[in-house]
Amino acid sequence: MRKRSGLARFSVRARTTITATVVVAVATMAIGFALVSYLDTKLTQELDTALDDRLRAATEAVRAGKAVPNGVTVDVTANEQRVQADAPRSGRTSGAGPFRTAEATVTTSEGTRTLVARASTESVRRATEAATRAMLIGAPALLAVVAGLTWFSTGRALGPVDAIRREFARLSARDLRGRMPVPAGDDAPARLAVTLNDTLDRLDESVRKQRQFVADASHELRSPLAALRTPLEVAQEHPDRVDWPGIVSGTLEDLDRLDRLVADLLTLARIDAETREGGEPTELAELITEVADRRTPANVERSLHLADSVVVRGHRTHLARLLTNLFDNAERYARQRVEVRLSVTRGRAQVEVADDGPGVPDESRERIFERFTRIDTSRQRSQGGAGLGLALARDIAALHGGTLELAEFSGGARFVVTLPLEPPPDEGNCGDRNQ
Repeated sequence: MRKRSGLARFSVRARTTITATVVVAVATMAIGFALVSYLDTKLTQELDTALDDRLRAATEAVRAGKAVPNGVTVDVTANEQRVQADAPRSGRTSGAGPFRTAEATVTTSEGTRTLVARASTESVRRATEAATRAMLIGAPALLAVVAGLTWFSTGRALGPVDAIRREFARLSARDLRGRMPVPAGDDAPARLAVTLNDTLDRLDESVRKQRQFVADASHELRSPLAALRTPLEVAQEHPDRVDWPGIVSGTLEDLDRLDRLVADLLTLARIDAETREGGEPTELAELITEVADRRTPANVERSLHLADSVVVRGHRTHLARLLTNLFDNAERYARQRVEVRLSVTRGRAQVEVADDGPGVPDESRERIFERFTRIDTSRQRSQGGAGLGLALARDIAALHGGTLELAEFSGGARFVVTLPLEPPPDEGNCGDRNQ
């Protein structure tokens, strides 16, 4: 077993909480430092603007011979007298230490004067320090709230998944009746529950059909075996009074029936395990003719009306079995005539097998396609098989992406098979392009 490392050692809930907290922490630090830097820059710019305004007012006062405003120092260059007083500095000039300064030179009749304005940056420092403290105090509290909310919300979100897991763990191959609780909404857990329930429905139906199939198959297998055993036991008890030719003939008939039943069961098992992939292009007209030529129905007239170049992709053996079962059914119940048509309808191959027999009651139009189903006395074992022919034919059609239906037909029964056509080869690169 491979050892997990890093966050993989934690649960989904813990990993989500850790990841969310780390992301928020990094984002908070980046945004906080950006805000403190912006605040410092903005306050410094406002301080420089105030210094510029004060220096401009002092310059105008000097030129007009008025008193210099408070906060501005006048340096008389002509007589080398210099006076300094506290005043802000402008951002247009640099200054070291906790002050910002701004200077301006004014020439008057009394000489050249230098005006200096300077102000302390203490207010800017206090504001940025206060913002930094607030960030350092608020960030842990924010991260704690984020971690708590993430842990809680993740637990709420994963709660339905855990409920689904617990319910799913109760299921077994013997009992698939349980269904997953579907949470409210249309999020991932709800869709997961719906998907699992749909899958369980199909599995439950499949298992139910499988069990019914096994029970029916066991019953159908017992019948010919019992029919074989009984006359042989009688013959063993009274060998001198047995019609041995009749015993042999009946035994062979029962063996033929048993052989057909086993073949049908094996075919059904193969079809249930196979997929549509792996088939080959099959010419239906050729296959229908081949199947028909192998048959010599007694007292039944058969007519074929086949279109040319109708190609489908599929398993040739299975398709031949489908046609054979339809021919068997039609010839078994036909009075005089069986008609087979092959055409292309709406881009799909269509095979119709019709007979002029007794037809099928409306209430049994779908039941005849169920396995081991016989709908009336005309389908007794002596006349038909085990009730697998039409079920097997429909399964083969479905395996090839097609359908088998009993169509409306007066004076008999008409079975219609539709199959997807084999796409023609790509000829886009062929032919003369200079047209």
